[in-house]
Amino acid sequence: MRLVDHAKKFISDSISKGSICIDLTCGNGLDTLFLCEITGESGEVYSFDLQQEAVDITKSLMSRTKRIASCEITLACHSQFSSHIPFSCKENVSAVMMNLGYLPGGDHQTTTTPENTEKALDSAYEWLRTDGVISVIAYRGHPGGKLEDSAVQKLINKNQWNCQIEFGNKKETSPILYMIRKM
Repeated sequence: MRLVDHAKKFISDSISKGSICIDLTCGNGLDTLFLCEITGESGEVYSFDLQQEAVDITKSLMSRTKRIASCEITLACHSQFSSHIPFSCKENVSAVMMNLGYLPGGDHQTTTTPENTEKALDSAYEWLRTDGVISVIAYRGHPGGKLEDSAVQKLINKNQWNCQIEFGNKKETSPILYMIRKM
């Protein structure tokens, strides 16, 4: 099973119609669409990306699939998400998804960074409800990917978060999935 499928399974076990969810790195919009399909019209999905291209792709996908009404898509760094979401969502978010690295098919020079990812992940945990979940896929094969993965690991360990890990394979450059549950 691919890591993306593991992440979706983990997330889908914790959300339902009406849930509040966040896609911190919308990329090509597939995780945003996945969250919208489960949460439905009564749910709230907030989606972010640093690149206009990713925001445009995601908006187009949501429009084609008629999911735009249940989704708010914002051009912003994932570390700044909390300033774009109603404060009433704090401690009520059921799930957060984050895929690190660069936009698939996009500019490989524009990537998430350890500093912004640490800030985003730490803040995302605060916004979760009890028993809420976060999936983080760290792509370690690009320049900076291993440093970003190390930052994620250190944050999880420092805070002693409940976390399961899945590896893409045993290579040190393969992707890794962190599945975090707020206790």
